[in-house]
Amino acid sequence: MPAFPRLPEHGLLICGLVVTRIIGWGSTFYALSVLARDIQRDLGLDVTVVFGGITVLLVTGAALAPAVGRHLDREGTRQAMCIGAVVCALGLALLGVAQGPVSYLASWVVIGIGHAFSLANVGSVTVAHLMGPRTRRVIGLMMLATGLSSAVFWPLAALLSEAYGWRATWFAFGAMQILIVLPIYAAVPRRRFPAAAANATPSPTETDDGRVPPAHRRAAFWLVAIAFSASGLVSWGLPLHLIDLLRNAGLGEAEAVGIAALSGPATLLARLVDATVGDRLPVERTALAGLVLGPLSCFLLVLGPGSPIAAAGFVICFSAAMGVISVARATLPLALFGRGGLGAMLGRLTVPQNLAFAAAPLLFAVMIERFGRDLALVGSAAIQVVALLAMAALVRLLARS
Repeated sequence: MPAFPRLPEHGLLICGLVVTRIIGWGSTFYALSVLARDIQRDLGLDVTVVFGGITVLLVTGAALAPAVGRHLDREGTRQAMCIGAVVCALGLALLGVAQGPVSYLASWVVIGIGHAFSLANVGSVTVAHLMGPRTRRVIGLMMLATGLSSAVFWPLAALLSEAYGWRATWFAFGAMQILIVLPIYAAVPRRRFPAAAANATPSPTETDDGRVPPAHRRAAFWLVAIAFSASGLVSWGLPLHLIDLLRNAGLGEAEAVGIAALSGPATLLARLVDATVGDRLPVERTALAGLVLGPLSCFLLVLGPGSPIAAAGFVICFSAAMGVISVARATLPLALFGRGGLGAMLGRLTVPQNLAFAAAPLLFAVMIERFGRDLALVGSAAIQVVALLAMAALVRLLARS
C-alpha cells in the first residue's frame, strides 16, 4: 500500500482540524438523531419539525455560502472559523433553552450561520491554502477520519442525555466549541497560501489557475453543480430510509440492521482507497466511477428482494460510491478551478447542493410512501444517471480543453 503523506509543517494542525470536524458535524448534525425523541416529547413538536432543524441549517448555509466564500478568498479562513465556533456554541446553547417551535427553529438558524463560517466548505479551503499540491490526499484522509463523527457522537449524546438530559447535552456540545474547537481554529495561520516547499512539485491538476480555461469555466461550473447536486440528493435522502428499505425487501429486523451497519465501513474503505491511490487518476474520473457504481447498486435490491447477499451488495456498493463522490465533491473544484478564488467558487456550488440536501429527506420519504420500495430505488438510480451524464460531459469537456 502506498505510504501516507508526511506533513512535517502542518501535520499537528491538520490533526486538530480533524478533531474540529468530528466535533462540528457530530454536535450539529448527528447528535439530533439521538436527541430527537426527547425533544419531540418535551416540546410537543411533530417529528418533521424536529428534523426540520437540519433543513433550516442547510438552507441558511446555502443563503450565506457565496458571501462567506468571497470572504475566505479575501481574508483567509482563520477569522471566519473562529467566528463560526462562537456562533455554533451560541446556537447549541439556544437549543438547550428552546421552549417551542419558534425558538427551536430559530436556534437552528444560528447554528446554520456558525456552520457556514466554520464547517461546510471552510475546511477544504483551509487545507487548500495550507497543503497546496497535497490537498486532495489530505482532504481524503481528513474525510476518512471525520467519517467517525457518528460513531463518536451517537453514543456520546446517548450517554449525556441519559445522565443529564437533552438540554444539558446541547450545553455540553456548545462548551466543546469554545473549549476545544475555538483554540484549534485560532492556531490556523493568518496567511492565505503557504510558501512553496523545497521538495514540492506543483501538480498539473492543482495549480492556482486550475485545469479549466476561462472560456469553459461557466459550462464546467454548471456540470459540476448538476453532478454533485443530483448525487447529493440521493446520498442525503436514501440512507435515512436504508433500514426501512431493507425491511420492505423482506429482511428481518436483525438482518436489516446488521446489513445497514455495513454502510459506514464501506464508506470509510472507499475513502481510504481514494486517499491512498486516488492521485493516480484525475479526480473527475474517480467521481465518474462512483457515479456508475451508484445507480447499478440500486438495481441489486430491486432484482434480489429478500436476499441478504443482494442487500449486502447494495449497501456496500452504494456506500462505497457515495464515499468516493463525497471526496470528489471536496476536491474536484480545486483541480478544475484552482486555489485562486476557491472560496467563492465553493460558495456558489454550495447553493444548489445545500438546497438539494435539504429537500432530500422529504423527497425520499414521499417517494417510498407513494411509489414503494422498487420504484423509489429506480428513481434513485435515475437521479444518479443525471449526475453521471453531467460528469461524463465534464470529462469530455476537459478532454477537449
